[in-house]
Amino acid sequence: MPVFLVQDDLFFAARVEAVARRLGAPVVAIAFQSVDGMHFEPGSVVVVQVTLHPERQLRLVERLRQKDPPPTVVAVAGHLETGLRRRARALGAMVASHSGMERTIARAISSSSGPSGPSVLPRAGS
Repeated sequence: MPVFLVQDDLFFAARVEAVARRLGAPVVAIAFQSVDGMHFEPGSVVVVQVTLHPERQLRLVERLRQKDPPPTVVAVAGHLETGLRRRARALGAMVASHSGMERTIARAISSSSGPSGPSVLPRAGS
């Protein structure tokens, strides 16, 4: 069951890949620009770091959560970024601190797992 990672920071991407590897889940990196053209299967998990470019990333969380079906979104932010964390949670994301990211991603995977696991398909016409 893959974990989709909206990649905009290589250091963060490496940390998510290490977490997913420990959890036994492959990582599929996706570009910020390609998210709108993607259709996520039920149970998909998408990890987004909202710390960098917070307004852009919060709009992304909102767009992801409006998809049909919506993926589970894990928004990662710093411990002290309480306003940002609150806003991401209000948009429907599971919120994780950098230090608690592994636990939150594990919870997202286990709560999102379906019989065939999550996957992504290109949107019709793409």
